[in-house]
Amino acid sequence: MLVPAWVVPSLRAVAALIVGLAITFTPAHSATFGLVAFGLYAVVAGAILLAGSLGSRGDRTSRGLFLTQGVVTVIAGVVALVLPGGGVHYLVFVVSAWAIVTGALELVSGIRARTRLPAARDWMILGGLTLLLAIGFLVVPPDYSQALGGIEQINGQLTASVVLVGMFGAWAIVAGVLLGISAVSANGVRTTPSPVDRTVAS
Repeated sequence: MLVPAWVVPSLRAVAALIVGLAITFTPAHSATFGLVAFGLYAVVAGAILLAGSLGSRGDRTSRGLFLTQGVVTVIAGVVALVLPGGGVHYLVFVVSAWAIVTGALELVSGIRARTRLPAARDWMILGGLTLLLAIGFLVVPPDYSQALGGIEQINGQLTASVVLVGMFGAWAIVAGVLLGISAVSANGVRTTPSPVDRTVAS
């Protein structure tokens, strides 16, 4: 029995929104927190992609792209979780490498399916957004540190880890909203399910 087309994007949306909100409401944006948050998200999101692609009956190329994306995401999550104390440089390496590979894969999947599937546009947008996340992580200097203050007289330091973790949290919220919209659209359109929007019920 095939699960409805909206299930996979819905689950991806929930995973992204949970991590995004957790980051938003957590004041301590250390590199360790960032690695743990990203690691947990990646393992869950990767497993969802793997389940969706393995249960797909779509064309082999699209299925292969999402399967690869799922594998890379799970591996990135595990790599982040096995060394949560790796520091800012490790956080930049893991997240940016993941974002480059998976962003490119999702973008290519969307481009290939743009004339066949309504979800293709969402894949292209999410792929581009993920590539922008990678660029953001690579642009921020790992040793960045700026004292807070000014008119607000706020005490503390704005460090690279605060910026990077906040950036990932913002990406997660935007991605979650986009995937949620995609899920609603998939639920309202009675068309042939997309390669990763279908999976076999366990």
